[in-house]
Amino acid sequence: MPVPASVPVPESASVPVPESVPESVLASAPVLLWCVSTRAPDRVVRAARLLLPAADRERMARLRYRTDQDAFALSRAVLRRCLGALTGEAPAELRFTRRDNGKPEVAGAGQGSGLAFSLSHTAGLTLLAVTWGGPVGIDVERVRQVAAARIAARYFPADEAAAVAARSGHEAWDRFFRLWVRKEACVKVWGGRLREGLRTPVHLAVPGPATVQGPGGRLWRVRDLACAAAPYRAAVALPREARPPYVTIRQKSVAELLEGDPTGGGGRRCTLNAP
Repeated sequence: MPVPASVPVPESASVPVPESVPESVLASAPVLLWCVSTRAPDRVVRAARLLLPAADRERMARLRYRTDQDAFALSRAVLRRCLGALTGEAPAELRFTRRDNGKPEVAGAGQGSGLAFSLSHTAGLTLLAVTWGGPVGIDVERVRQVAAARIAARYFPADEAAAVAARSGHEAWDRFFRLWVRKEACVKVWGGRLREGLRTPVHLAVPGPATVQGPGGRLWRVRDLACAAAPYRAAVALPREARPPYVTIRQKSVAELLEGDPTGGGGRRCTLNAP
């Protein structure tokens, strides 16, 4: 989690749903979520790197540390493997562009319509959300030691900053990251830059999904996701009018995902509307 600056919001985009998408996948709409453990042996990391096109490999090479390069390769491989399975495209052939608001989308004939997705990764875990029928935003962070009170005081609304400052140690870090992932999920769903969304109240005290007002007064719903167990915090945001009843979660290791069928293996349903 970088300290916010003029950093574009990570992957969130649109592609069409092809006729080849299995009925079992469509039946799991409105939200399909892959929760992928990216702690992987070297052979899996090598396979992930081989899955990337030249542009992704160039971006990866600019990262200073090998661990960051591996994390980038694994998360992009998850994105390409899953979207490739859903669209019928070869993973390395998928191409992305960015809209004026910073939201990436698939380039080509499917640009700007259909299936929406959002990608987030942190140390050891990648989340990918896919939905048919509107934008989606997702974020995950590993809870860790940060200057929680200082960052919250600078960027969060006063009541949220006070809630972080009232705690110490792990409780403060946990509260900070619960707020952070809600905010970043919201910014991803509506597009823009992270700095612009950090002062948006995300109503952490509200049980279940909370209603958040975004740019232009549009309303969105955000809620925590329990699929990312400790030490992680995660949240998903969707248009309020979507009101999806559930999310289907597929929990896999990155090796299972890269070597098998990303759309297979069933999944468990988790309500989005209950506390």
